[in-house]
Amino acid sequence: MVRNCTFVVVLLALLFTGCEETIVKIGKDFLSYKTNEFDITITYPVFTSQKAEVEQGCKAVNGEISRLIDSLQNDLKARLNEYLQRVQEIKEEPMIPFELNVADSVFMADRHYISVRFSVYTLTGGANGLTEFYAVNYSLKDKKFLTTAKILNTDKHVEINEQIQRNFKNPENCFSEIPTLANVTAVNFSESDICFTYNPLVLGAHYCGAAEISVPRMLLKGDLLLK
Repeated sequence: MVRNCTFVVVLLALLFTGCEETIVKIGKDFLSYKTNEFDITITYPVFTSQKAEVEQGCKAVNGEISRLIDSLQNDLKARLNEYLQRVQEIKEEPMIPFELNVADSVFMADRHYISVRFSVYTLTGGANGLTEFYAVNYSLKDKKFLTTAKILNTDKHVEINEQIQRNFKNPENCFSEIPTLANVTAVNFSESDICFTYNPLVLGAHYCGAAEISVPRMLLKGDLLLK
């Protein structure tokens, strides 16, 4: 009788382990090259799954990330060509190489959603570079990319703004503007929080940098469209 009970316990343990098996795997890829004109470093996630229906969504996200990276590189090259032409006309020494640095933060990757944010730093012929943020959010169940309006009920912007401002940390009072849903740059989400990211210069001077505000999902129950 004891042996039978032991067998049942082991069997249940195996079943639960199988159920908890990772549905989405996160790999990392890296791109780097330097020339006299460019200094480019890019890291980005690659999502895969052994489940066919989930793998289809992973491929959609990977494709969107590839398009973003290609767009950033093409934009940098176009801006460099314009810059070199301009400095040649006025006979100035060009400030090169141009720089592009892309880093990623994965907030969520499970059977339901993928949420990733990219921090993009560019230096294009000036003394100071610029940092911008991009969000890629995807519903694996609905097979759709999610805009902010698909993540949050924007009709409830007053209530959402209250939570954003309540969770806003500005200890040195560097930021002078009030964060809202209207001026947010990127919205991401994890199992526990909604992350609101604001580009540098949106809420304050350049030296203040970017602002990141995390609001617990439980505080946005009625305003959250994610299931």
